[in-house]
Amino acid sequence: MLALVQRSFAFLAMLSMVLMAQVSHAAENPKDFVQRISTELTTRLVKERAAYQKDPQLLLTIVQQNIEPYVDFDNFAKGVMGQFYRQATDKQRADFTVQFKQSLIRTYANGLGAYENQKFTVKPYVAGEDPKKAQVDMEIQSNNGVIPVTYQMVLNTQGQWKVRNLILNGINLGLTFRNQFASTVEANRGNLDKAIANFVPSAGDVKK
Repeated sequence: MLALVQRSFAFLAMLSMVLMAQVSHAAENPKDFVQRISTELTTRLVKERAAYQKDPQLLLTIVQQNIEPYVDFDNFAKGVMGQFYRQATDKQRADFTVQFKQSLIRTYANGLGAYENQKFTVKPYVAGEDPKKAQVDMEIQSNNGVIPVTYQMVLNTQGQWKVRNLILNGINLGLTFRNQFASTVEANRGNLDKAIANFVPSAGDVKK
């Protein structure tokens, strides 16, 4: 009986490994991923424009539903906390992640509220050395010219791409937010709880 259980366990373990390998192998092409999530978001912005112009809360919901599932907020937030992540408690880390995510979604919603059918082009993807990391470039046609955007992404254990950082018109948002949080901690005299509560990430003027 014991031998049968052991063989069954070994079989299930091997099956799980095979399935995980298949999931990773079947991961969406990074370029297709960026194209898909961008198209889904902009299509919805156009379709529901009249509604969210009357109800700004709807715009926040649209952005949240079309961005949150595709962003690795936990590790994005960890990188933004930088050196303070190591000294923070589990609760402070969780609180920061929530605050960072909510602030970022509000920031995106404010920017996307002015979307007026601007065209975007996703550049061909060139794979790097690490198959679990990808970088995809996009160009957005704005009234002030072309705005380059770079998506830095990671492949999670479910074989799904997640956005880990953005470089927007030459501004590395992860690095920018990390410097901003460090300044916020300093302004609050090292009090992490106050810094977390008061932190509002800002990408500045990406139009230059």
